[in-house]
Amino acid sequence: MKREKAVMQALRERANKFAVKRKKKRNIVLFAIGMFLANVSWGIAFPYLSVYMRIIGGTMLFVGLLSVVFNITSTVFQYPFGYLSDKTQKRKPFIAFGVFSSGLIYVFMALVSSPIFLLTLRAFQGALTSAMMPAHSALISELSTRVGSAFGFFSSVENAGFMLGNFLGSIIVEYLGIKGVFFVAFLFAAFGTLFILMISEKGRSKKRDFGIIAVQEARESDKVTFEGAAFRRLMQGNLRIFYISVFLVMIASGEVYSVLSVYFGELFGERWVGILFGVDSLAAAVSAVFIGKLIDRYGTRLFYILSIAGYMAVFTGYIFATSLWLMVAVCVFSGIKWSMTISSASTYVALKVKTSEKAQAMGLLNTMMSLGWVIGPMLGGYLAGISFRLMFLSTLVPLGLALILTLKLQE
Repeated sequence: MKREKAVMQALRERANKFAVKRKKKRNIVLFAIGMFLANVSWGIAFPYLSVYMRIIGGTMLFVGLLSVVFNITSTVFQYPFGYLSDKTQKRKPFIAFGVFSSGLIYVFMALVSSPIFLLTLRAFQGALTSAMMPAHSALISELSTRVGSAFGFFSSVENAGFMLGNFLGSIIVEYLGIKGVFFVAFLFAAFGTLFILMISEKGRSKKRDFGIIAVQEARESDKVTFEGAAFRRLMQGNLRIFYISVFLVMIASGEVYSVLSVYFGELFGERWVGILFGVDSLAAAVSAVFIGKLIDRYGTRLFYILSIAGYMAVFTGYIFATSLWLMVAVCVFSGIKWSMTISSASTYVALKVKTSEKAQAMGLLNTMMSLGWVIGPMLGGYLAGISFRLMFLSTLVPLGLALILTLKLQE
């Protein structure tokens, strides 16, 4: 009798483990599809948001502010939403709300004709979309015991969705116009929400494993996590020099990529905005693996220096690439230099700190990136209103300072 009970217990445990494993796989698939569709939505709409601001009469300063207000409100509102996610022990409702509301805001954007209203809606979009960000990171970490692999998988899926959205947007704008782009973006967000709502979620212990996420370099799917506060001991020696250089590079990045859609649209027409952004995203995705291997082999300092030189070359290239195919080549180079930047910067910081301080060090790195992308778009919007050439050339100042600082770094 005891033997039979033991066998039955073992069978029940095995069945439960199989059921749990199958449920997790199902949740991963549903979540991946949902986030893929959400990023298609953002990839469709984001490149044309700046162009739309100009169409309804907004100045280039207003174009730059589109990125500024989104970054500020999405950062501020993430903590309260993250707290509520922990308090209720739920992830799915917050992710679904964030994805759906981001798409719905695009519909309202298509209906406004005032730059102030569009800017206000962008601020609301940042606040509402932030509902998903902490829960998104938390759910990924809970779906797999191999957390690093899980984040890598979802990063690939989401970047692929954003890239596809870039290319789809270029087709949609040709047949339906820019307002049609926003409506189609909403449909993809709504479909993504349906898949997210199908995720099976159970209660979990109250644990804060989320961080603040900031948007970078016009890729709404590229997100970084900020944990903790500024750390005095990390702002010393080589790391202090490095962090300041990153801040300067991101100022230049924010200047350009917050207004680049308008520049592309004026040169080649609205259809090519999405295509050129898609080429950039494709180059970044394809080159990332190879660049990571080269960094391991030849060192981070070399590739970080090359990335700064790459920014200088790309931003200068935007001035002189007056033909479409030459601009495509510049966009390919732009994607490669972005992969080089994010990989070399993250690796440099990770190798320079103790294991117990890595999360704090990465948090400070991401803070510098976020601050650069708050200041940069304001400068870019103002200077682009005077002259795009002036705006592009102005980036050589912070980039040059960053390069000088980086040359002082030790490997």
